[in-house]
Amino acid sequence: MPPTQEASPSPDKPKSSFLNETGIKIVQTYTIPRTYNGFGEFSPYKTEAGEWLIGYGSKKIFGRTISPFISATKKEIEEQLVKDLEKLAVQVEQYVHMPLNAKKKGAVLSYAHSIGLAAFKECKLLELINTRGSKDLIIREWSPYINRKDFYPERLRERRRVELNTFVAPDAEVPLLSPHKCRLKKCLLNIGESYQGTPNQVKAIEYLEEKIKNWDKSGEVIRRFFRLWEKEQGGLGSPKNF
Repeated sequence: MPPTQEASPSPDKPKSSFLNETGIKIVQTYTIPRTYNGFGEFSPYKTEAGEWLIGYGSKKIFGRTISPFISATKKEIEEQLVKDLEKLAVQVEQYVHMPLNAKKKGAVLSYAHSIGLAAFKECKLLELINTRGSKDLIIREWSPYINRKDFYPERLRERRRVELNTFVAPDAEVPLLSPHKCRLKKCLLNIGESYQGTPNQVKAIEYLEEKIKNWDKSGEVIRRFFRLWEKEQGGLGSPKNF
């Protein structure tokens, strides 16, 4: 069983914002540490390739190369997992070119940890993220792991479900390509993060449309809004005049 104690980041400031408690918690929950020998200690184990690892698959434990003659406590392997994820987060960040909020970064880090960096940098999911693929396409790319019970073990399917739910969950932080100073207490740009097409959300949009219609009798404000919304970007990402 995975440990229930949640690992904490090292005291040093992480070099990458992709390392956060969200990603650490998912990885720790769905990665089984090996090999517990009792008395609160974990022994090294040997892979098919002949490599010695310990705990969550660490190649070192606080700078020491793993050998068959060392052991580590639960706390030590959890702290080493965070150190391993710090390095992975820096590498993952190099391949993700679109702004993401904290939840999305945590989900992506877990996904990359699960399939390995080599596979991650070539995967379809990364391509969809970097090209701002639609929410439906991203869900479809994540879903095969979740739905195909004959191919993937339950723990992996549950991990993918948690990653996906975390990635698409609304977040107070809206990832933007350009700075934005919101003029409302609740930023309308959050709609893209939280929209799920529920009846209440449709009703909320209808309410807002009705209020705008009553206020903007000529419809000019809405026409100008959509002209700007759909306009191609100018140089350096700045909007063209409309």
